[in-house]
Amino acid sequence: MDWSAAGAPLIAARAVHFAATAMTVGSIIFGVFIAKPVLRHHIAAAISFRRRTRPTIWASLVLAAISGAFWLLLEAASMSGMPLEKAVTADVLSTVVGETQFGEVTTIRAGFVICLAACLVYDRAVTTQWLGLAAAVGFACSLAWTGHAGSTIGVEGYLHLAADALHVVAAAAWIGGLASLIAFLTTTQIHDDTSLARDAVGGFSTLGVVSVGVVLLTGVVNAAILVGSLHALVATEYGRVLTLKIGSFAAMLAYAAINRLRLTPQLAFIGQEQSSVALRRLIRNSAIETALGLGILVMVGVLGTLHPAIHLVEPESSW
Repeated sequence: MDWSAAGAPLIAARAVHFAATAMTVGSIIFGVFIAKPVLRHHIAAAISFRRRTRPTIWASLVLAAISGAFWLLLEAASMSGMPLEKAVTADVLSTVVGETQFGEVTTIRAGFVICLAACLVYDRAVTTQWLGLAAAVGFACSLAWTGHAGSTIGVEGYLHLAADALHVVAAAAWIGGLASLIAFLTTTQIHDDTSLARDAVGGFSTLGVVSVGVVLLTGVVNAAILVGSLHALVATEYGRVLTLKIGSFAAMLAYAAINRLRLTPQLAFIGQEQSSVALRRLIRNSAIETALGLGILVMVGVLGTLHPAIHLVEPESSW
């Protein structure tokens, strides 16, 4: 793994960008599909939830824009073969932006950021809310063209891009949505209304099941294309990092199962100590899930800088 002065900043920029993107997109998805329906007739709670989540969404979007710009500068230095301070010139940047796939995709993604920011400012209208959701999904999906999927050719390339785009959106909905879920559950504590928490957790559980299913299916497709064999999974650095990612994903699933099967039913005991304890444990477990998810995004940042395992060894066994 390249942990040199050139490699570590790129990994950090990618990891921060993925995390900020997930937080932005997941929070918006949660707001549209979970919070809005649940809080439709609870004005006070809705205002409180908005005040808690809106600064986080803005901060995440700004961080995504800044980290994306820094990522572009690092890629410009890498492509030009020059040190970063010498690569930051109009000629080099214009070439990278206008004549490379990464630069073109970055420009498109910058457009999504601008559109999303405008929709956040004028989000009282239903039209702008849905337009903001579309911009957020587009912002996440377009990440597929910045990684290994963007360089896969032929029919397999289209499959890889589709799988990677869905993988990113599903992961963002889950990981980013968890942060909003924590804010929602904290809001229900303040308003002393566990029924709202129960409805939100139920809705998010459904969203989580869909997200997990998509992540699993697309993850298998991506692994088949980039790893290709069980031997490559254990014999290469790419495979070992991917294995660690899969282990963290399994840990997230375990906490999600506890939340869904054990703690959520306890929220039905409205006004009882059992429901309050369950609510506190849900907040704690969701925070742990979020931390695991952010750790996974760091691993994704690393994986994008490594050569795919399938190109490094001859497979000894097929999937």
